[in-house]
Amino acid sequence: MVKTVVLDVDGTLMDTNYLHVEAWARAFEDSGHRVPRVELHRQIGKGAEILIREFVDDDGTVEKIQERHSGYFADFQRHGHPLPGAKELISSLLDGDHAVWLVTSAKDEELEHHLRELEAEGRLHGIVNSSAVENGKPAPDIFEEALRRANVSPEDTVAVGDTVWDVESAKGVGIQTIAVLSGGAFSPQELEAAGAAEVHKDCAALLESGFPG
Repeated sequence: MVKTVVLDVDGTLMDTNYLHVEAWARAFEDSGHRVPRVELHRQIGKGAEILIREFVDDDGTVEKIQERHSGYFADFQRHGHPLPGAKELISSLLDGDHAVWLVTSAKDEELEHHLRELEAEGRLHGIVNSSAVENGKPAPDIFEEALRRANVSPEDTVAVGDTVWDVESAKGVGIQTIAVLSGGAFSPQELEAAGAAEVHKDCAALLESGFPG
């Protein structure tokens, strides 16, 4: 029986993936590296440094790009709002006595906005973001830390995410993942090939399916 549900944020609960794409595109271009947005879209969900090093490997440039992205996204994030069913999913899980955790690559300063939009401030059991671990997604560190803090086993836990990076990261510690398509970067076939147990359109469809069962 599922006791704990760990939820990704960007592209799963919040409509922010495309905002991140634009912020990254501008940050790379400012640093003299023009990267097609379609390529950036498929990297969203990874830890920031891991994402940058897919395209640039100079330490100084990596740091500059990360800083520029943070600046752009700080301006863009006000346009990010909950995806269909996101708030309802959180409420349903809490009403069903499930422990609800956020496991996300979002930075601390981004989470304040997300929690406010999701009406989840003070309601969740915990949050683990990339600042808490050495390696971001798709490494398993962030899910491993969530299991440690929640004091639960992988068998009693299920993850919900929108990218193959979420699926791979959770799979690394034995957590089953249910995928949603609301992030826009990956097909159902790609998510299933990565190991997703099920794929749904969005959180609203997931909730309608009877999740978590």
